[in-house]
Amino acid sequence: MACYDAMKAVLSSTIAVFLVGAVVRAQAGDPVAVRDRVHEALDALLAAKPLAGARVGVVVLEPKTGEVLAESRPDEGFLTASNMKLISSAVALEVLGPDYVFETKLVGRGTWYRNGTFDGDLVLVGSGDPTLGATYFEKSGSTAPFVRMAAALETRGVRKIEGRVLGDDSCQPDEVMGLGWDWSYHADWYAAQVGGLCFNENCIDVIFEGTAAGRPPLVRLEPETGFVTIQNRVQCLTPSKGVRPSGVTWARTLGGNEITLTGSLAVDTRGKRDWGSVHNPTAFAATVLRETLVRQGIPVTGAAGDTDEVAEPPQGEEMEMYVHRSPPLRRIVHALNKRSQNLYAEQLPRAAARARGGDGSMASARKVARQELERLGVDTSRLVLADGSGLSRLDMVSPRQIATLLDGMRSSPHFEIYFDSLPVAGVDGTLRRRFPEGNAARGRVHAKTGYVSRTVALSGYVPRNDCEPLVFSILINDFLGASSGVQAAVDAFVGKLCTALP
Repeated sequence: MACYDAMKAVLSSTIAVFLVGAVVRAQAGDPVAVRDRVHEALDALLAAKPLAGARVGVVVLEPKTGEVLAESRPDEGFLTASNMKLISSAVALEVLGPDYVFETKLVGRGTWYRNGTFDGDLVLVGSGDPTLGATYFEKSGSTAPFVRMAAALETRGVRKIEGRVLGDDSCQPDEVMGLGWDWSYHADWYAAQVGGLCFNENCIDVIFEGTAAGRPPLVRLEPETGFVTIQNRVQCLTPSKGVRPSGVTWARTLGGNEITLTGSLAVDTRGKRDWGSVHNPTAFAATVLRETLVRQGIPVTGAAGDTDEVAEPPQGEEMEMYVHRSPPLRRIVHALNKRSQNLYAEQLPRAAARARGGDGSMASARKVARQELERLGVDTSRLVLADGSGLSRLDMVSPRQIATLLDGMRSSPHFEIYFDSLPVAGVDGTLRRRFPEGNAARGRVHAKTGYVSRTVALSGYVPRNDCEPLVFSILINDFLGASSGVQAAVDAFVGKLCTALP
């Protein structure tokens, strides 16, 4: 019995030492303990009820060694949704550099009269800048650049335009929409048309002011323009038990600018802003420029239009009147990823293609993107880049390809800009309403979201103490339940990744 008790004491002591050692190793970031915890987190994600029947692609990568700590379907192709923006923004930074600016020029084509009249056309020449008139950057309103153009004309002595105001978008082909986009959402802001001349993110804003119950709300446009026509069928109502406003739904004629608004708002609605896309952003920019010049006291006798669509092209000597310069690319990329802005993600790869001698088409952008991805270590043999924003349902990217891109960008001189452009969990951008208090990822993880129907994605970095950030990519397709449940499961998984790391 004494021998048994002695053996029992030794065994208990051994187990205690083992458990203490395991805790110490885990706390110190022991690789085996970390790997075990990451695997446990992945098992919990794969078993989550909202993901039943879904395809789940995951790669968790240790940058220091290149070791994959956990994976699920790492090399299968997935729809990425807005995780495609990780590619677009990386390519733009690598090719164009963070200080690159777009230049949109106002030129005159014609001759001067001595009395301050310009006899000829004004042409707004685009460079693919997606930020012209964007109120995210223009705090004085979307027409602020055009007001500055009017002032520049006045400084030159121009008091009247005997001609037209035209938009020139020839810096890139007229592709209008991304390959594989669904025409059913052509009127929505997130599917704004791409083009060589953009304005106000190629959208029209409508501001609603509530009125009496049963009547349409008052509406005004920003910018104030006659380019679109609005059929306001929204009704005001008094909210009560069982009666709630439905919000506003947009419909726009295909290939036109007749917009119908339906739905309902509360009678006390004040200053509610909504927005949708316009058709032919080039003509839109030219029209609003003409209207702004007239409001600023410079009459224009001719109409506004798109140089592609006028019967007589501009004639005469070309004179540069004004140059509008965009914010530097670093700020555009920041807005692109924080806001998940689709138009920016479509325009930047096309600009990168032009910088490499391409024609600015998406086909030329794909070629440059592949070159840059391969330079960053990504195997592109099974990569499909249909568009730049991820709105297309023809994109096909694997979790390993995204994780490898994120890993490759750590060696870029532009990594800090890239990293800082990504939303911070529970803090800002498209992650500000995710990762509740108590989730270890909150305020720590920098990652890009992604969502389209039946697709949820999240890829990014987990910063660590005194070492390189962990890289992860999560792509989930084909789930049947609500996306909110899938996002919650993803957030829980990423939180567990954080608790597994020192």
